[in-house]
Amino acid sequence: MTGQVTLRKERLKTVRYYAEVFMESKRQITAPKTHERYSSIIENVILPFFGDNAIKDLKVSQIEKWRNDLLKRLSAKTVKDYQSVLRGIFQKALHDEEIGRNPMDALDTLKVKKPDVVPFMPHEVKLLLETANGWFKNYLALGFMTGMRVGEIIALKWENVNFDKREIYVCASISMGIEGSPKTQSSIRYVPIMDSLLPFLEDQRRLNGDKEYVFVNRYGQTFYDYTTIGLNQWTDILKECGLTYRRMYEMRHTCATNLLMSGQYSVNEIAAILGHSTPQMLFERYTRNISAERKPFNKSIDIYGVNAMAL
Repeated sequence: MTGQVTLRKERLKTVRYYAEVFMESKRQITAPKTHERYSSIIENVILPFFGDNAIKDLKVSQIEKWRNDLLKRLSAKTVKDYQSVLRGIFQKALHDEEIGRNPMDALDTLKVKKPDVVPFMPHEVKLLLETANGWFKNYLALGFMTGMRVGEIIALKWENVNFDKREIYVCASISMGIEGSPKTQSSIRYVPIMDSLLPFLEDQRRLNGDKEYVFVNRYGQTFYDYTTIGLNQWTDILKECGLTYRRMYEMRHTCATNLLMSGQYSVNEIAAILGHSTPQMLFERYTRNISAERKPFNKSIDIYGVNAMAL
């Protein structure tokens, strides 16, 4: 047979292929822990469902089913984070003109409810500190008295604790075994060591001042992730104290709330301690806890000086 031409089949562009393209594009522009998180999401959540499918053949209904299955067992915020990675993968295919549009655009926007802030009362903080022992007591004190994020606490090194100046330099955070910069640029900050915190830090220095990190696990190594503490010591201490379960992150909210309620610090000072670039977050989350906001409204103040005009 003459005149027959055999065409070479073009390499199939799968979701896995564009996931690799996506990860490579992020390698130089994202923090190591962020890159690791993207990798984990792709390997554990996206590829098992879509991996070997040709990306151009995926239907919106398939993606919607994937999302709905996730929503049965995960929070909307978590699923939204997973969607963001999948969107980025499709975007790479769109740039290559492998697909005509990003199918993620066809999905309804997930409404993410912000978690309620449920700070501990002062007597509850006291109970927790009286009940805890050893390094964990000192860990709790640091969380409640500085408002540091839990990832920042386990990344804290002794070289960044200055007892002479009575301040802590917060410049790192650990998540999923990856140490990197804190959440935002403004999160790199100096936090004062209050009088009430000093004895706890001095005790921790006696316990493991020869280690690089302020807090280490039973093997003398830095914690892989704060969730290890959350699943063990934190859960146990709440049960022992008979307290309703709250996220360990509430230590930060408790610090913010009580600093505001004290009326001793300006919102700018508190925002700086917590690592916020502006006081906006404080107003959004803690307005009801600002002492000035809790006072009865003074109806006698004449803000324009017009009382006399009415006579």
